[in-house]
Amino acid sequence: MRLFRSPNLIVVLYLASVAGACSADKGGTSVAESPPPTASAADAIDAPSNVVDLSASSSETPEAVDDLGPIVVAHKFGDTEVPRDPQRVISLGVSDQDVLLALGVVPVGILDWFGDQPFAVWPWARDLLGDAEPLVIPSAEPSPELIAGLQPDLIVAVSSGLTKQQYETLSKIAPTVASPPGHDDWSAPWQVRTRLIGEIFDRSDETNAMVAQVEGRFAEIRIGNPAFEDATAAVAFPINGQLGAYTSADVRAQIMESLGFATPSAFGELVSNGFWVPFSEERIDLLDTDVVLWLTTDATALEAVVELPLRRGLGAATEGREVFISGELSAAFSFASPLSINFVLDEIIPELQLAIDGDPTTVVPSAKAVGAAD
Repeated sequence: MRLFRSPNLIVVLYLASVAGACSADKGGTSVAESPPPTASAADAIDAPSNVVDLSASSSETPEAVDDLGPIVVAHKFGDTEVPRDPQRVISLGVSDQDVLLALGVVPVGILDWFGDQPFAVWPWARDLLGDAEPLVIPSAEPSPELIAGLQPDLIVAVSSGLTKQQYETLSKIAPTVASPPGHDDWSAPWQVRTRLIGEIFDRSDETNAMVAQVEGRFAEIRIGNPAFEDATAAVAFPINGQLGAYTSADVRAQIMESLGFATPSAFGELVSNGFWVPFSEERIDLLDTDVVLWLTTDATALEAVVELPLRRGLGAATEGREVFISGELSAAFSFASPLSINFVLDEIIPELQLAIDGDPTTVVPSAKAVGAAD
């Protein structure tokens, strides 16, 4: 039985680095598909130095842990009884490994969403992996047989779009926790996903601290950059000959909103069920915002965006209010974990400050790098 379908949308969004890309569905993915990443592998760089160290292990003795009994965790498909001291954890959510590693939980297997990173761990979390070498589980077709072969005692699939059937199959292998209750697939905010993983391990204090640390950075940035407040921002990307933009239901737009920017309400109005809206180049006027943040796979794809004829008439293009993101920074936006968001904030703020300074002669470095500015 195949657990996940290989999402056409993922293939399209990294077609610059993967041959044979397929066409994408219009308006979103099905429940078993992963949300579209926007980056490809690049040279490793160090994780941000200001990430809080929250990897301390519980001080409870094994006997005390056993006496407490299992933890009951609520998720999309009901309640799961989770062992208190799991030893063989599988990370099946597209970005769950980040929070697991931040808690000091090293999975025996990790889903490889995209990017071909060593052991499916990106630079912002790699130091936390240590010398471990977890099995990389391909996202295209992670079979139950492969997962069962790892002999897991817990499967974490919080950042996933598991169907009921897939969940039931996994639950026969080991206790499985699916996505948070009360949210559509892929729409749960990063805070909710992070806290749910904390509940699984009865370590909510630590995941709450992770969330508070990142939210504190957002608050400090908003205070120091009043121009961000209520300015509109579009997070856009090219896809299969068209363009797309993320709605407020997507974590990438939510990151911008946490910085103070507003996502155009028109995006959500144009799609009834999904986290991004597709449109043709002729409707590029939808990106008439104070800032346009272009996320794509690599510099080649960004250069193709620059060459779009109608883009040149966009106010953000003529007035130097575009930011172009690719590679690891784009991947960090897509992962939207406490670790990756810290990585994003370390890199993106200077670009946004230049883009929204009100001076059309200011050159944004990323725009210059792709030929969108002199």
